[in-house]
Amino acid sequence: MTITDPTNIPSGARRTVAVTGITPPEPVLADQAPVFEALTSLRQMFGHLPAAYLTVHTFHGSTLGIHLDSPAAFEAWRTALQVAAESVELLGASSNCWLSADAVFRGVSIRLTGHGVVAPEGELQTAVAE
Repeated sequence: MTITDPTNIPSGARRTVAVTGITPPEPVLADQAPVFEALTSLRQMFGHLPAAYLTVHTFHGSTLGIHLDSPAAFEAWRTALQVAAESVELLGASSNCWLSADAVFRGVSIRLTGHGVVAPEGELQTAVAE
């Protein structure tokens, strides 16, 4: 494989650089199949839950992010996924804070976040410090 490095080259000229070494294979869409299968099951089982902003990440295996706009929507999803209330974290700083919890559904890691949280004065610092 060669990569053209355009920096510090006179206009119109090209320099070719060889890339050597072993690089791990890039993840492919098929590697994320378990997440999409879990998402299909979530839709079938919990289609009545509030709509969410969904993300699929490839770091540390595939992870599904379920991002919700309100604490009430977060609570509905937390209950459906059987996440213990004690495991919910209040994160953020000053006026920008959110709820966060991790779950596993059908073997897939899920990160649940709920935005629109207004933390009582002093509570956020306590939650983050713990």
